[in-house]
Amino acid sequence: MGISNVTAGLEDKIAVFKGELQTVEARIKEIEEGIEVLHLLRNRATKLQSLIIGAEDIILDADPSWKRPIKPRIKRKWHSPFKSGEIGLRALSVLREKDRWMRPRDIAFIMLSQIGREGDRMAMDKTTNSVGGYLKRYEGDLVQSRGDFAKEWRVIRESGE
Repeated sequence: MGISNVTAGLEDKIAVFKGELQTVEARIKEIEEGIEVLHLLRNRATKLQSLIIGAEDIILDADPSWKRPIKPRIKRKWHSPFKSGEIGLRALSVLREKDRWMRPRDIAFIMLSQIGREGDRMAMDKTTNSVGGYLKRYEGDLVQSRGDFAKEWRVIRESGE
């Protein structure tokens, strides 16, 4: 009877050890795969650094006085300098204030100037697209347009004016 208890206890320990071994081997495999990914990422980082240096050299060759800092950004990921829903309200506000026909780029320039971002080309392009889309969405309701390419927009005046 004593031997069967010892055997049962050892069999239980073997089962626990085998379970731990599976866990350890799985972790080892994860780490080894991670090392492979690490090597790929290091190679990509080296290549990106070379590309950045090369692009900066080309700019400096064309314009030796160039020293503009470039902020990193993630491809296809843009964060508006305006809060959600604010672009349309600001665009309409600019149109009302100026009370004339305006292109989306002119509106975007004024909006970005108001928050001190007028020199940011990326923000200018994206804000221009957002303003144009907003105005197109409300064409006939809040705003009217003229022209085909580089449309100009203005706020629809009330009939009492």
